[in-house]
Amino acid sequence: MKILVGVLAAATALMSGEVQAASCWSDTAYQAAQLRDLDTMLMVATLRCRLKGNDFSADYNRFVVGKRAILSAANVEMQSAFSQTVGKARALGAYDDFMTKIANSYGMGTAGMNCADYAALARAAAEAPAVRASVVALAESVGSQPPVPLRCDTKVALVQK
Repeated sequence: MKILVGVLAAATALMSGEVQAASCWSDTAYQAAQLRDLDTMLMVATLRCRLKGNDFSADYNRFVVGKRAILSAANVEMQSAFSQTVGKARALGAYDDFMTKIANSYGMGTAGMNCADYAALARAAAEAPAVRASVVALAESVGSQPPVPLRCDTKVALVQK
């Protein structure tokens, strides 16, 4: 009986690994989400802070124009990840919902950051090299953790009795 339970557990683990591989987000897809998270944070902050008299839209616009290729590629990567996780027919809707959630999460700002902080971040983003790794590092430095579905590198511990 113990052998049968062990075989079933191993088969289940293998099957769940196959399911996870088809429905999880790779590091590349997660980084794409971080890029879009950073862009959205800055966009919302730019609009919100301008209403308060702190206009750093020139730096934000330099960021968007200078990093357009990186941000566009991130959009494609995220849509591909959603296509793999929810299916091609639902991918665009899932992407739109995801981006709306991110934008809404920044509507009231970010804990510990004020308009001067956002202005400095927009300037740093505009001045960062137009290399994906540089912009991802900037996103990580401000704590970007977009709420993506399961990441492929997530480890699940099994308790053996």
